[in-house]
Amino acid sequence: MKRAGMLIFLLLVAARFAALSIEPYGDQVFDLATGVTTLPQGGVIHDNENDLSIDAGYVEYKEDVYVLARKARSEAKDIRFAAEKLRYDLPEQLVSLAEGVVLDTAQVKELKAQNAWIFIEAGVAVLQGGVQAADPELQAAALVSDYRTGEVLLLAPYRYHDAGLGITLAGKNPDKQLYLKFDSKTDEVSASSKVPPEIKKRLLGFVERVKARKTP
Repeated sequence: MKRAGMLIFLLLVAARFAALSIEPYGDQVFDLATGVTTLPQGGVIHDNENDLSIDAGYVEYKEDVYVLARKARSEAKDIRFAAEKLRYDLPEQLVSLAEGVVLDTAQVKELKAQNAWIFIEAGVAVLQGGVQAADPELQAAALVSDYRTGEVLLLAPYRYHDAGLGITLAGKNPDKQLYLKFDSKTDEVSASSKVPPEIKKRLLGFVERVKARKTP
């Protein structure tokens, strides 16, 4: 009975840590030597503190350190995303995505890229590699978005089509970004090559932070 009680206790500890709760689809394998728990059949991870959920076909996690997931679909406040590979670094509150990345925000739908990084606490997403979206229609080498304020920078080479005005804006100069501002009340979008200095400094700062990082 004591052994059974201890086993149940260990499973509960493995299934719930920090602000996360785990709903496995099948078995859980807990490695006492490494502290890593694996869900071979996948499951749903909830970060209750950040209102983040991850639904994946395979999950590996380590207490207070990271979550790895394959074939993941996720949702947080003001953003939804999916990818073949996902890593969530808990101390940094940073989600890294690779392969088949798709994001949806209030401003941009079906935003696709090779890689993406989502700074959960800051509400900022950085996308790199073949960035494109259909609504609004855009392409860029990279994109950085504050999806809570509706401020977006497209990094060159970029192309943006304003369906309302019937115009297309394009740029190839790597030192010039296109600034998009989405109005949450009217759904109107303003575009300009003149980026407010404080916004440029802040958003490009997140781009610099991911340059040295490896994809998951």
